[in-house]
Amino acid sequence: MINSFYQLAIALTSLILFNNLYIDSLELNRQFVPAVVEEPAFISGGGDWADSVMRTLSLERKIGQMIMIQVYSGDSPDKLEGVDEMIRQEGIGGILFSRGGPVRQAQLINRFQQKSKVPLIMAMDGEWGPGMRLDSTISYPRQMTLGAIQDNRLIYRMGYEIADQMKQLGIQMNFAPVADINSNPENPVINARSFGEDPDNVAEKVIAYFTGMQNNGLLVTAKHFPGHGDTDSDSHLTLPFVFHSRERLDSVELFPFRESVRKGITGIMVGHLHVPALDSRPGRPTSLSDKVIADLLVNRMGFKGLIVTDALSMKGVSGFLEPGELEVEAVLAGNDILLMPQDPHKAIQAIKKAVRKGLIPESRIDSSCRKILMAKHWSGLDKFEPIETKHLTERLNSRKYLLLQRKLVEEAIINLDDPKNLIPLKGLEKRKIATVSIGKEVPNAFTETVDLYMESSHFSLPSNPGSSLMDSLLKQMDGFNTVLVNIYGILPAAARQYGITERTLQFVESISTNRDVILNVAGTPYCLNRFKDLSGPDAVLLSCSEDELDQSIAAQAIFGGVACRGRIPVSAGSRYRAGSGKDTDGGIRLSYSIPEDAGMNYDTLLRIDSLVEDAIRQKATPGCQVLVARKGRVVWHKAYGYHTYQNRMEVKWNDLYDLASVTKIVATIPALMLLRGEGKFHEDSLLKTCLPEVDHNAKGDLIIRDILSHQAGLASWIPFYYRLLEPLDSSEQLISSKWSETYCYRLGNHTYANRNVKYLDDIFRTDFSPEYPIQVARDLYLRADFRDTVYRALLDSELGKKEYRYSDLGYYLLHLAIEHITDTLLYPYLYHNFYAPLGAVTLGYLPLNRFPEERIVPSENDMFFRRQLIRGFVHDPGAAMLGGISGHAGTFSNANDLAKMMQMYLNHGYYGGRHFLDSIVISAYTSRAYYDNGNRRALGFDRPVTEEKNAGPACDDASESSYGHSGFTGTIAWVDPEYDLVYIFLSNKVHPNQSNTKLIDGNIRTNIQQVLYDALEDD
Repeated sequence: MINSFYQLAIALTSLILFNNLYIDSLELNRQFVPAVVEEPAFISGGGDWADSVMRTLSLERKIGQMIMIQVYSGDSPDKLEGVDEMIRQEGIGGILFSRGGPVRQAQLINRFQQKSKVPLIMAMDGEWGPGMRLDSTISYPRQMTLGAIQDNRLIYRMGYEIADQMKQLGIQMNFAPVADINSNPENPVINARSFGEDPDNVAEKVIAYFTGMQNNGLLVTAKHFPGHGDTDSDSHLTLPFVFHSRERLDSVELFPFRESVRKGITGIMVGHLHVPALDSRPGRPTSLSDKVIADLLVNRMGFKGLIVTDALSMKGVSGFLEPGELEVEAVLAGNDILLMPQDPHKAIQAIKKAVRKGLIPESRIDSSCRKILMAKHWSGLDKFEPIETKHLTERLNSRKYLLLQRKLVEEAIINLDDPKNLIPLKGLEKRKIATVSIGKEVPNAFTETVDLYMESSHFSLPSNPGSSLMDSLLKQMDGFNTVLVNIYGILPAAARQYGITERTLQFVESISTNRDVILNVAGTPYCLNRFKDLSGPDAVLLSCSEDELDQSIAAQAIFGGVACRGRIPVSAGSRYRAGSGKDTDGGIRLSYSIPEDAGMNYDTLLRIDSLVEDAIRQKATPGCQVLVARKGRVVWHKAYGYHTYQNRMEVKWNDLYDLASVTKIVATIPALMLLRGEGKFHEDSLLKTCLPEVDHNAKGDLIIRDILSHQAGLASWIPFYYRLLEPLDSSEQLISSKWSETYCYRLGNHTYANRNVKYLDDIFRTDFSPEYPIQVARDLYLRADFRDTVYRALLDSELGKKEYRYSDLGYYLLHLAIEHITDTLLYPYLYHNFYAPLGAVTLGYLPLNRFPEERIVPSENDMFFRRQLIRGFVHDPGAAMLGGISGHAGTFSNANDLAKMMQMYLNHGYYGGRHFLDSIVISAYTSRAYYDNGNRRALGFDRPVTEEKNAGPACDDASESSYGHSGFTGTIAWVDPEYDLVYIFLSNKVHPNQSNTKLIDGNIRTNIQQVLYDALEDD
């Protein structure tokens, strides 16, 4: 029965047939050329099994094999019982699963297969993976995003892995890929489901995708033949028209399908379209057209695989004929599988009746049935085993799938417009960065990732802000020279201007004055039509989706953690043509990924959690941060526990820890290496050549190499702070000498740590003044002249035998030497030459000058010297008495920023596109200084002990070439060039007091480090 819509279509069709249609001459080279066609894989085997099954089937049951119904795993028990009945009574051939959960679906598949005499083809419409239809499963990027990828091997791999997931679910057929060329930006139904508008690119990706699936044993269907891309209506709701000439169709719309047929695709889904150039009968849907299916697809293109109708319940076809009549027409047209007929029983009976009347040859039914059975055999259904549902969800979310998902997103990021070569950002030391998230609150995945590279200020703005709000934010931008604008909430189609308001455009234009502006558009490429007159942004990035993964990777691309290699798959106005895009450098800074991306096993690394939790439970430390990077990728970055044992403040990844002696390799040593590379310093010189203050002192004749490798004969340490204290004159009886390392007193029969000593008169004040400028703790200021007292005591100390003995004392002097050579204070020198350009905002001295107290993890509850909880002030007393800045201690950092310095070493002096240090100098300083006297130390750096097990600062599997340093507060920073590894562990094991040795006694730091080596999979 033809409805009024189709009557109207008659007039339109007649008019269009007499019009001259536009043909793009550039596309004519893709018109039909006969070529060798590969047979679908299932055609070559399974014939005997198919024939044996067919001999058991009645005509009605053969027709039933052509029927595929739809089931939701969340359907009611009554509906599911109806499916059971349909399987028993009608002998249907397949089920399409849509919506639900993986375990529920697998359980139903087992149930239905058990009830069916002939195994059922189980299908899904999983264009971007099982997550398109099922909860708790992975969604890969949509095809429009994949269209931006240049490496089609990734598309193949995606197809292969989707097949793997589908088979685990008990699925034999995936209704994918979409082979439509989306040349119409206003297409409401295909759009982002297409690989794009370029026929070559679409064809290549369609072939890569389905070949991956088929090579892993999955049946596929390219859709929606003969091409649904250039329509402006949805076939779910009405019958779309495609008014192109036959020449245009041959060169564009049909091209990906024709190439797929040539490459042996197993299935083609026919769409509900009206294409007058292929079938001029008024209103005739292509899915019911023998001219489109039998003549064009089968005879002319040579397709021998399964031909599947699009859903017969869709309005694009269901209004054409009544149920039963519709399915008869579908069979006459040449379809093998009739998808989702409105009334399966009526459809089977109508087809059976048509066969009995001679309208449909029975051989036609046999042909389709045999093909279907052969496809079932190829899929392994002749030996079907029930699906194992235990741990199914975990298997479907395997780490290899997560890695693939990440790689696809990375490769699809597009740098569209960057004439100033801003991306990746360089010169971080000169930048003050703000982000503006339009249409999304902060923090979000993008802003959090930006902070990993350089802590920045973050603002949000609604999609359609008022004038006052917009003006206020523009004023706040005055202090920033770099602004990263992110636009969220973009609509997939042209309706409502893609959700991008005039206010948004106005803001982006206004903010682009006198500063660098990078615009990140998180949505469909077509939305760029809204920016055709926009001249403000200096660079435009297209990240295609506002999912957390996409936005994190977009931020990484801006900073050079990953490269931009994508190309826009469709044209967006005259400004951005399909294929536009610019490659950028990646890997110039750390990226943030998952262990598998660096050849490490996630499950093995999970042992870190157990080791840390056990350490916290044993009170070896109240909390910690652990960072692991390999091959320039941070693959483990976690904060554990609390700031203190009171369990009030959880440790966060951006909290700061006192690095203690790790200061040596992030302050003194990089400064000396830089000066060495500049020819201003040499480690084989005498100390007095670069520090005049020791010219007439025995320390002046020390060789700097000996100081750096701890064999200059210097004392291990001097407790300078003892000189600030004296015991109370009372009944206490001292049980140790005045300058011993343990200062105790006895009262009655008990021995106590001596918290009852008193400060020397006039040595401290509670307020700052020029006479008391050295702050050693909260409300505690030391007299100015005591700095000289520290250095006098150091210079007057005795020198011992020149043998290995760890000592901080030489680093006090090297601090002065650096300042003498550079004529600059140590901290500014380090900040400008290292910390700022690295983007290591938290790395440095005097953290309370830069961060709130609550972000700084406290160290010792000092009951002896400073008599308070030490928070934000250096734990080391000697460094504290120098104002918190010294060559041996005083720096603070979080694990992430410390990793940047260590990665720079691992990169032979390069990071962020900048050359910090000479690689030859780094090699000299990280190599053992003396090989013949048992000293393992390099120049400033520590080295592993290789002669015995469970000894030294590194784990047993650390390579001999590895190096780093540990710190008394419970820290370690270590790199291993042989395995391209960075390991950071930060803790406050000295809390509440430094007598806690559980972290060391339990080898906790090295045990965690050993897990890294156990997790390596590619070495």
